[in-house]
Amino acid sequence: MGQQGQNLTMKELISKATQVISERGHSAVSIYFYNRIWRHLLKYASEKDVDYFSMDFGMEYLKTVEKIQCLDKLDKFERQKLRAIKVLHDIQQGNLPAKYYFVESLKIPQQHHKNFTDYQLHLTQKGQKERTVKSKASRIKVFFKYLDSCGVKSLEILDLYNITAFFTFLNDKYTPVARSNIQYTLRDFLRYAEDHQIIRPGFSAYIQTIYNNKDERLPSTYSQEELNRILLSVDRTTVIGKRDYAVLLLAIRLGIRSSDIRHLTIQGVHWNDNIIEFCQQKTGIYQKLPLTDEIKYALADYLKNSRPNAKSDTLFVRTNAPYETLSSGSSFFHIVNKYMKKACIVTEGKRHGMHSLRHSLSSNLLTEGTPLPVITGILGHSTSEVTKRYLWMDLETMRLAALEVPYGNA
Repeated sequence: MGQQGQNLTMKELISKATQVISERGHSAVSIYFYNRIWRHLLKYASEKDVDYFSMDFGMEYLKTVEKIQCLDKLDKFERQKLRAIKVLHDIQQGNLPAKYYFVESLKIPQQHHKNFTDYQLHLTQKGQKERTVKSKASRIKVFFKYLDSCGVKSLEILDLYNITAFFTFLNDKYTPVARSNIQYTLRDFLRYAEDHQIIRPGFSAYIQTIYNNKDERLPSTYSQEELNRILLSVDRTTVIGKRDYAVLLLAIRLGIRSSDIRHLTIQGVHWNDNIIEFCQQKTGIYQKLPLTDEIKYALADYLKNSRPNAKSDTLFVRTNAPYETLSSGSSFFHIVNKYMKKACIVTEGKRHGMHSLRHSLSSNLLTEGTPLPVITGILGHSTSEVTKRYLWMDLETMRLAALEVPYGNA
């Protein structure tokens, strides 16, 4: 390829990189993701008045825009963003991108690879979130691998027997919840394949009813007394303790998910109106919750005496330099686990992450007689039907609500 890549502007280099990965047979969905990252890189370069690419500038972009601080523990999408920068560097230096950049294409049977990646591209273009695309891709991969093991090399010869046999295969290998999730995704894929004339019509209609015990995987819950012990175990005289106490209060008192706590902004805390507002990352539902004195004082203490002087407007930032927004991998599990141990909370056989605090809130509110619509509003559920999934946890309340069995003919 020579050294001519070093003389290309960043826009020209990205155009060349797109051509190279296309010629190397990379999937449409991977090309789509790479180009999206490169478009964001170009926008950042324009803001910084930078015309030519360098690896240092690429790493600056990853740190500043993509909030990737540590290269040791990256999730799938963070690795993809890093690869996009490395591809530009290799092509600029006159080298073909290293083969390990393209290992995604080897994870499923080659004969099903195009349908697999085209389906992901379809989901992405529909506007589905990366997390959703990733989940559906992992589920439909199970179907493609099964077809390959049965000698079905093309969807053109797919028949209903293959689908019924696949369901039997799932029964033997997966839990009810995992099985139903795969079936939901398979039905979605079959509808997509029918619409695009990849398979004959009628297959998706075969999957009408999918049985799913939604309560099976609900996290364990903890009593109000146990939650108070967790809060009391925090040493609020330390910098870390002030941060941890504020995080735990938001989860225990308001039931805010860890992903939403990461994205809370300083501007979202309205001190005079006593509310905290944010858009839920999972559902997109706009949420306003009460800012009680207890939470207000904890947040004020954190902002004044613990939070580093960071440029980011997110409420919680890294405690060590660089003081940036917390990464997507920050689930706060270590915080919950740390203080549960200090408070001597029995967690054996129970889940003990941030989501268990959220479900504990719903259970305790129900025990206190809080109306269901109020609980729905606090948790930010789309409907009360979602909230009803938690009713089974409060057996005493359910017993009080039970009707007496009549004798004789009613």
